[in-house]
Amino acid sequence: MKQVYFYDENKKFVSYDVIDDAAEIPANATTVAPVDSNGVGLYDPTWNENTNSWNSLTKEEWEQKHPVQAPESTQGQQTLAALTKQVMQLQAANAQQQKVNASLTKQLMDLNKGGH
Repeated sequence: MKQVYFYDENKKFVSYDVIDDAAEIPANATTVAPVDSNGVGLYDPTWNENTNSWNSLTKEEWEQKHPVQAPESTQGQQTLAALTKQVMQLQAANAQQQKVNASLTKQLMDLNKGGH
C-alpha cells in the first residue's frame, strides 16, 4: 500500500488516499507528500510538475490570505450577557439592601430598649 496526494486542476492539494502498491498513480496525484524538509505540512501546497515537488506559501502570506476574524456574537449571546449583567447588579443591590435592613432593625431594637 502507498499513499498518494491529489491535486485539483489548479494544482492545489485537495486530499490523499492509500492505494495498492501495484495500482497506477492517477494523473492528478503524486506520492510526494506535501511537507517541508522537516516533515512539517505546507501552507496551501501547490504541485509543481517541473520540479516534482510542492510549492508553499510562507506563514505570513497564508495569514494575510486567511485573516482570523473574531466571531460575531449572536443576538442570544448578547441578550444573555445583558441579563447576566443585570443579575449581578441586582445581587449587589440586594446585598446593600440587606445591610440597610440589618442596620434599621438594630436601630429599632435599640429604640425599643430605651423606650421601656
